[in-house]
Amino acid sequence: MKNEFRIASAALALVLSCAGSAQDAAEPYPVIPLTPQATGAPTGHHAGLLLPPQVMLGHSGKWMLGYQFMYERMNGNLDGSDRMSTGRILESFFASPTDMRMQMHMATLMYVPREGLSLMAMVPYLRKDMDHLTQDGERFKERTDGLGDIELRAHYTLFKSADQQQLVYFNGGVALPTGSINERLNVARLEYPMQLGAGTVSVLPGLSYLGQRGDWGWGVDLQPTLRVRENRYDYRLGNQYRINTWAMRRLSESLNVSLRADARRIENINGADEVLDREDEPTKDPNLQAGRRLDLLLGLNFQPSGTSRAENQRFYLEAGVPAYQSLDGPQLKTTFLGTINWQWHFN
Repeated sequence: MKNEFRIASAALALVLSCAGSAQDAAEPYPVIPLTPQATGAPTGHHAGLLLPPQVMLGHSGKWMLGYQFMYERMNGNLDGSDRMSTGRILESFFASPTDMRMQMHMATLMYVPREGLSLMAMVPYLRKDMDHLTQDGERFKERTDGLGDIELRAHYTLFKSADQQQLVYFNGGVALPTGSINERLNVARLEYPMQLGAGTVSVLPGLSYLGQRGDWGWGVDLQPTLRVRENRYDYRLGNQYRINTWAMRRLSESLNVSLRADARRIENINGADEVLDREDEPTKDPNLQAGRRLDLLLGLNFQPSGTSRAENQRFYLEAGVPAYQSLDGPQLKTTFLGTINWQWHFN
């Protein structure tokens, strides 16, 4: 564990030193360069940027406290993009997952030490429930809950257009191995999807682009998750590669609507936990964890009016479904995703 945190510290130090060196070498860019005056947007109290909740920017000396609740439902199994019945799965495995629910409560604290650089700590609490059916016709449930992998991130402005309508920034950091990988049912260790963490440091390099004109905003995020090495149970979760694109439209000074497309590719697990019998159920096979998915999500972003305390808060609701899934199956397919997000900016 000490080695893991040394790696994490070195990676985060490299991120911050690179950001600091580049900041000192050039004219500082404001963290929020897209002003209403520059974009032709309304100039009232709520005429701020059209930003999705994953984009957290602020002015120098500001703090942000956030809470996010995420829910994901999985039901039925796929092999590739084809449905696979539970009965067919039970011809090859003793048990098959039939349904899974995942909940995450995420607390976020952000500080902006100077213009162009934001620092964040993100602490997740996870709960996972999975239902199974066996060859004998018996049903059983598994549940895990607890702290997930804590993320430390930095947002650093790389480019701002002269007309202040476009912005490119680095969005990266590390995930620390604080989530358990030894969750058990009675005495048996549970399968890979039911564990709460990766068991090793993950590097999170990211690059984002934002644009805005008038009442429209748009952007794209590149968000890889790269696992450093195998954990203490001799496996390494597969790397994940994500591309987020979105468009937002201001409906009023307080309300925005958004459409987001989230594409991801997840690789299979390298190595294996030797106590998991891959013939028991597909969730214990390290070679049946990969897949590709495209989610489409609709969101509402609300910023209340009134007092200054209310105006410094944002509420965001988002829900969606996968438009495409192709999984190294048999593997549970996602059927619904939902998010509730709250942010409060203060001095």
